[in-house]
Amino acid sequence: MQKVPKRAIIIPAILLVYLIVMVVLGWPSYLSGATSPLMYFGGTILCVACIVALHFNLKRAAARKKNN
Repeated sequence: MQKVPKRAIIIPAILLVYLIVMVVLGWPSYLSGATSPLMYFGGTILCVACIVALHFNLKRAAARKKNN
C-alpha cells in the first residue's frame, strides 16, 4: 500500500476544519432565511469537492516527484 504524503493530508484537513467553522457560523443566517438552501448547501458541497480534488492532486504530485 502506498504511503500518503503528509502534505496531502494536512492541507485538506486544515481547509476542512475552516469550512466546518464557516458552515457553523453561517447556520443562523440559513435558518433566518437570509441565505438560500441552494447557496448554503451548494457552496458547502462545492467546497468539499474542491478539498477532495486538492487531496488527490497533492497525492499525484507527490507520486510524480517521487518517481522523477
